[in-house]
Amino acid sequence: MKQKTKKRAIVAALAATLAGGVLAGCGSNSQSSGSTGISASSENSGEEITLTVWSWDVALKQLEDCAAKYQETHPNVKFEFVEMGTDQVYKKLSTSLSTGNGIADIIEIEGDVLTSYEDKFPEGFLDLSDIVSKDDFVQSKINECVYKDKTHAFPWDAGPMGLFYRTDYFEQAGVNVEDIKTWDDLIEAGKKVESACTAPNGDPVKMIPVNPQKTNLYTMIRGELGAGMFDADGKPQVNSDASIKAMEKAKEIYDSGICLDYNGWDEYEQCVVNETVACIPEAVWMIGTIKDKAPQTEGKWAATALPTIEGGTYSCNNGGGDLVINAKTKYPDEAKDFVKFAMTDVDMQAAGLENYGLFPSYKPAYEADIFKTGDSFFQGNIYEPFVKASENIADIPASPNTLEASDEMAVSCTQIYLNGADVTETLNALQENFENKYGK
Repeated sequence: MKQKTKKRAIVAALAATLAGGVLAGCGSNSQSSGSTGISASSENSGEEITLTVWSWDVALKQLEDCAAKYQETHPNVKFEFVEMGTDQVYKKLSTSLSTGNGIADIIEIEGDVLTSYEDKFPEGFLDLSDIVSKDDFVQSKINECVYKDKTHAFPWDAGPMGLFYRTDYFEQAGVNVEDIKTWDDLIEAGKKVESACTAPNGDPVKMIPVNPQKTNLYTMIRGELGAGMFDADGKPQVNSDASIKAMEKAKEIYDSGICLDYNGWDEYEQCVVNETVACIPEAVWMIGTIKDKAPQTEGKWAATALPTIEGGTYSCNNGGGDLVINAKTKYPDEAKDFVKFAMTDVDMQAAGLENYGLFPSYKPAYEADIFKTGDSFFQGNIYEPFVKASENIADIPASPNTLEASDEMAVSCTQIYLNGADVTETLNALQENFENKYGK
């Protein structure tokens, strides 16, 4: 799901905890009949139990829907859902993992946050290797959930990326979407759009929105080159050839004049509300934002693959959550049984997409009817480019330092975009900083 919250609070919360307070794993995983093949001792005995779940926003609503269906065949399992914002979840989770007190049985964690907890609390969550069939999930989600040979979480929704575009603006400007294959093509098309199209507020239409104080554009292009900020050994590589190439292309796009500056999520939404951009390179969850914030644009949006950079062979992912189970839960088998049901029931996964915009990472769900019919709000089958993108996301190594390093990278992006700083010099300086701070 979309990333609205500031992640600095997460880093601070983790830094405030002591890794010495990690929890010990527990629970047996005997196999028997049942919805997932896990023996649930409470069901066999008729004991009524309650599983506590921490989550937020529409993800919590989807879990509530899953629980209602699950209880049809497991009436003895009750649920207590606690809705909190992401910052609240992470602050409480960090404290609970350190002390061993006050933690829920099942907790949602955003994928880009998960590795920090996996690293600092390696025994904090149940190992779910016995219930996660890795081949059934999008590889980028497995990368999040598996760390140091342990499956710390169950994969949930993914954020494969594509290019949303306004068909009416393209038609007015004489732009054929099939001609936009590269970022250079996007720049040329953007110039045509700005010359030909005017937004309802009277402003010229820009091609894409960009926050010059964030890493989004650079990170997207770097992902197409299959590179992260850290290599498989955890060593920083922000001045690698791929990183420099991605930043130079991001700067070229920004300097071309086709971008609409925004600052923060509210202004990002206003690009849709005010109809001031012709394209949005974003994750599949943007479908929900477009429908919710700009209902007057029904029938005017479609989607295609992201433009590429020379040498880039991959698609990208942005956002998505996963489910972890507290290692000290009193009901490990029941918690695992429910989580596997919620994450692999095809009907529920399809309903989560249709009702809440949660794009499943469980590949068998792509056979559901909704992926074939699309969404009538959009032209064409809006889901098709995102399914294709999900199959081609680079295996970028996870690092517990990514969140904190991203904040520092954002400062470098600002210097390059707004202050004209030299790309190579800036990234070389950042590399030296990272080697001193994170080097191994």
